[in-house]
Amino acid sequence: MIFPFTVALDGAGRMRDPAQGVYARSLARTLAERLSVGPSMNVVAATLTSSGPVADAKAPPAPGGPGWVVASQPWTLDEACQVGLPDGTEYMLHGVAELTDRIRLRIMLVDQPRAQVALDHVVLRPRSELFSALDEAAEAVATALGQDLPAVEWPTRDVEAYVAYLRGRDMSAAHEAGVEVADPARSFDGYLEAQRRDPNFVEAQERVLALALDFALGGQGPVPAARAGCERLLKLDPQAFKAHAALAEIDLHQGQIGTAIERLRAALFIKPDWVPGFERLGTALLRSGEYAEALTWLERAVAERPDDADALQSLGVALAETGNIEAAATRFKQAIEKGGHSVALHDNLGRALTALGRHAEARQQRSLADKLAGRISFWARLRSAISRMLGNG
Repeated sequence: MIFPFTVALDGAGRMRDPAQGVYARSLARTLAERLSVGPSMNVVAATLTSSGPVADAKAPPAPGGPGWVVASQPWTLDEACQVGLPDGTEYMLHGVAELTDRIRLRIMLVDQPRAQVALDHVVLRPRSELFSALDEAAEAVATALGQDLPAVEWPTRDVEAYVAYLRGRDMSAAHEAGVEVADPARSFDGYLEAQRRDPNFVEAQERVLALALDFALGGQGPVPAARAGCERLLKLDPQAFKAHAALAEIDLHQGQIGTAIERLRAALFIKPDWVPGFERLGTALLRSGEYAEALTWLERAVAERPDDADALQSLGVALAETGNIEAAATRFKQAIEKGGHSVALHDNLGRALTALGRHAEARQQRSLADKLAGRISFWARLRSAISRMLGNG
């Protein structure tokens, strides 16, 4: 488990540069991800609370909302050995980070079961060698653990783009942890700057869209900020078809079906072979009652991805709405076989089987839907009441 790196404070107890707190958290998180690339190590970044890393890493953050802080000095060996780690975790990594015109990392790897420092390594390189510095730090840890570390291709070779991306990652982590952010609309700035500096930085673009959906669908931030983030990305890259798709998801979530359909058409105009868009457009058309066109898109989606349970379910609905009940039941069953087990799916199959006169099978599907929904039928309640009356539970 990696804990946020420490940063130096001034005489008044403040960080000399608030950005260093961002880098202390982000570099630790990046190192955790770099070390986890291979199968031999599982490395996680510790959760932050109002007073720093949690004392018991297995416990959830304390109520009342976490803060977003870093420590000012590394723990002593005795202090590090007292920090609670998840079951099965033997090592904790702590240290010091500084990113200015240079990158300085002091990596301290503590072997808790043996109460000893397994590694104390310093990395010092120019800022322009950020990626080499992180690779060196990861290699040092892997070597100390006797593990091989696979080579990786960094998502960009532009150091400043990556530094901006790290700021974006820190904002995403803050929202995930429930940390109050002064201006949520600016949460996208780091990712968008990374995209501006390196138009081929695909992961930065993906993070913009993920954060926007977390805001709009996951309640982590205001919907207008989510929309603005996607629109700013489209201004940087008019070919960012997934930004149209993300805006469509927000529209669907808010019941703006027509607008969502137009956005999905725009995405597929830019990227006609984007297979996930077939299912999303088909499903949106279903919601607008345009069943014939929905059927066409959903048949394409299933042809390309026959194991897609969502596409199979939506295709079943389109078939049912266009009068092909037998084929609809087949598609619903296939969706279940591929891992789909939603209330709507079992309800849909139950209705199709009823229409086909297969009432026993239909009752079984309705029963499964009731269980998934937490619903208890009248007859189930009656049986339970009789059982209690007879003293059988």
